Amino acid sequence: MNELTQSLEKYLLAVYEIVKTNKAARVKDVCNYLKIGAPAVSAAIKTLAAKKYINYVPYGIITISAKGRKKAEEKIKRHKIISNFLEKVLLVENFDKSAHDIEYSMPEDVLDKFITFLNFMENCTCKEPKWLKSCKYYMQNGSPKDICTECAKNKKPACNNNGCCGC
Repeated sequence: MNELTQSLEKYLLAVYEIVKTNKAARVKDVCNYLKIGAPAVSAAIKTLAAKKYINYVPYGIITISAKGRKKAEEKIKRHKIISNFLEKVLLVENFDKSAHDIEYSMPEDVLDKFITFLNFMENCTCKEPKWLKSCKYYMQNGSPKDICTECAKNKKPACNNNGCCGC
């Protein structure tokens, strides 16, 4: 179960980015970064500190804890993996927003398996699978390649993959 809400993750990521650049942050830095008022930021910062994601004393500087750094980097990595899939495989134009929506709408156990699959696909040393190329062609053209149509029409149970989509 995710210990942080979508809102708290947003604050954690803001702190992470500010600290990465400036080595520390203040509440006003987070306010400026997120364009949100001080009361909301202050409450979120206190919650993150109570959960040990950041180090903070009221009116002092904010630094990120090892737990917070790990969570933020994990979140950034997950987002990049989903964005990459949406952009390069599914050819989604607004891939960044869509990746964000997927991250928060999918049950966490399903998201974990989805991320594992996408991470595997991204890091596999094999060439791009033929079915993936055929899928991209289909998405761009609205119909399969002629060879795929022929293969499907003949219902070849043991396609040899010579020039085929890999079915």
